[in-house]
Amino acid sequence: MNGSLYLFPTCPEAAPDPAPVLAALEALQVAGTPLAETVGKRVFHAGEGFAREVIFAGCSPHLRFEAAHANDRDFCHLALHGPLPTPRLFTGPRTGRPRCPSCRARLDDWRERAVAPLSTLPCPACEAACRAIDLDWRQQAAIGRLLVELRNVFPGEATPSDRLLAALHKATGIDWRYGWAAMSEAP
Repeated sequence: MNGSLYLFPTCPEAAPDPAPVLAALEALQVAGTPLAETVGKRVFHAGEGFAREVIFAGCSPHLRFEAAHANDRDFCHLALHGPLPTPRLFTGPRTGRPRCPSCRARLDDWRERAVAPLSTLPCPACEAACRAIDLDWRQQAAIGRLLVELRNVFPGEATPSDRLLAALHKATGIDWRYGWAAMSEAP
């Protein structure tokens, strides 16, 4: 199973209204028809603009936009998470070691520390107290209260278009960034 490409505000504690975010995704035809809805998350088919606004590396990526069976999640679709009460950290099995924002040292044991987004971690090199949301995850994690998850994207093989990030900025008045992590739980 592939992972996901997450789009989220540069300020992880920001919780913009999801309605204009969804409107921007629909205007660019990134979000298609609804698939499922749970508390704090709405899932959508990929729209016709998905492959236009998500730039895939390689000369001929194999993209599938429909489920093969009822429990299939290995097709391109998206989820809108939030706004959540507090920031959530999404990582994956290949997430590298984040760096201290003060001295740039790597935090080798971040997995053992059971990192929570607002938890404070002392840097092993400079002893600065860093919140997990302030660490440099090098685009290998996503963190925020409102996130757009573009599912079934292999880490590092797809990035959002400048137009997509600009549309999210225009919709919310906040700059957005992206990172790769494991696909969130169903639906």
